[in-house]
Amino acid sequence: MTQQIKIITILTLGFLIFDSCSVYRSETCIGKIGNLNYENTYIKKNRYEGVIFSKDYIGLMNSSDNKFTPTQTDIDSAEIVLRKGIKLINVNRPNQFDNCPVIDRKLGKYIRQYFGYIDTNGDKIIFINCFWDKKGFYGFIDRIFYKEPDDTKWKTEEKYVLDGCSYYWSIKLNLTKKTLYDFGVNGIG
Repeated sequence: MTQQIKIITILTLGFLIFDSCSVYRSETCIGKIGNLNYENTYIKKNRYEGVIFSKDYIGLMNSSDNKFTPTQTDIDSAEIVLRKGIKLINVNRPNQFDNCPVIDRKLGKYIRQYFGYIDTNGDKIIFINCFWDKKGFYGFIDRIFYKEPDDTKWKTEEKYVLDGCSYYWSIKLNLTKKTLYDFGVNGIG
């Protein structure tokens, strides 16, 4: 077990050094619920795009009392664990047939929302809410023909969707133990 942790630590450090040279963009996104203001952090790198939700955000996904705001380093580590483990946890491919994407093959197409909390064992957990990036052709069609504006609410509000097959899914990641669990894929409605 100790050897495995050493290998994961070395790989994580190597990735962080390599990834620090990648395309990177970050911006602060101000949100408001009632009288409460909070700051989320939008991040974009070569392999992923998402938003880190502040511990001050109040919503369904982060209702825990022991919330924390993940750091960029936390998210980089989480993304390594996610990329390495998604194929194994997705082996049964729930709701990924017909025109629905296979998650482990299209991981880079999903936008992420990251919510942090500490579990009852004291472990750092990151809840990752994922949804399909509609910036491509279909997003273009929606904006041109249906006059739909670019949806940026996902940067300040959790995205909650019923159905939608594998275009919408979530997973919990134990950052302390470097494990994935509670993998859930939306149904086909």
